[in-house]
Amino acid sequence: MAKMRVTRNYQVTIPSEVREELDIKEGDYVLIETHGKDQAVLKKIIPIESLAGAWDDEMDRIMEEVRDIWKAWKL
Repeated sequence: MAKMRVTRNYQVTIPSEVREELDIKEGDYVLIETHGKDQAVLKKIIPIESLAGAWDDEMDRIMEEVRDIWKAWKL
């Protein structure tokens, strides 16, 4: 667990151990989800643009197998 102080501009610095654990680099995006009035969760998010080119022939093969399984289901 890391402790941070909120600045007068309501900013916080993500401690190095958290940045390393989540592999957060300069320019990355993070999401903060609130849970009630006293809890927040920081999550690293990956913009969809950075996934360009990630789909390859292996993924096509896997998705074809998944489609075949879906077709075999009797709902």
